[in-house]
Amino acid sequence: MRRYPERLSRLALWSRRLAVFGAAVAGFGLALAAMGVIQPVQGLMVLGSGFACAALGLLLALAAYIEIWRTGAAGLTRANVGFVVALALLAYPARQVLRAYQLPAINDISTDLRDPPAFSRARAALEARGGVQPPEPTQTTRDQQRRAYPEAVPVVLELTAEEAYRLVIDAAQQLKWRIVDRSPPSMRVGAGRIDAVDRTPLLRFSDDVTIRIRPLGTQTRVDIRSASRVGKHDFGANAARIRRFSDVLIDLNKGS
Repeated sequence: MRRYPERLSRLALWSRRLAVFGAAVAGFGLALAAMGVIQPVQGLMVLGSGFACAALGLLLALAAYIEIWRTGAAGLTRANVGFVVALALLAYPARQVLRAYQLPAINDISTDLRDPPAFSRARAALEARGGVQPPEPTQTTRDQQRRAYPEAVPVVLELTAEEAYRLVIDAAQQLKWRIVDRSPPSMRVGAGRIDAVDRTPLLRFSDDVTIRIRPLGTQTRVDIRSASRVGKHDFGANAARIRRFSDVLIDLNKGS
């Protein structure tokens, strides 16, 4: 009995190709951005291209399932690979879309909404921020933050302002922030201040941080403000940065 070659689903074949190619493009973009070979915005564009390929691969995998079920064509394994790889790659942007829906479109978070810490206007700080001076949060932004991030509160330490200042520097260094300006508390200027730059973990976008160390009798209040340079929505990144800093500061205080 003569046997005819089994027909291979081209949809399944291209589904796997596009999904794997999209994963490679996304990984390549992240690697180049992390090494500083390309700018973060360029890395975001490359990453978006990888996501687009993965999305097309996912659609082709679904179409391949229908074709295989109707015609009996071969290629189920290829379609499965394309589907799984594409789905895994698209999990991150899907999560970001969900966070964008759940969280307000703000990119500047402060632990003091009545009197947010001001960013330093010193030359070194301005140069580190590329000349950008984050504007004062509007009342609408403050109301949105109050509802979305009630946990963004100052840290009150049972330390002198000088002791708290040194501890804040230790916390910033432990988080690998780049300190660009500092002013210790004193009788003349009152509150101390530390300005720093942090980078996002994936694409290495630079975000700006300012910390105010204000003496309160036998205690010291530490307020932190974190602002993104790019985009109107931070997807919760600044609030998360404040939480990490507060946790590290509290842990260092316990261990001191």
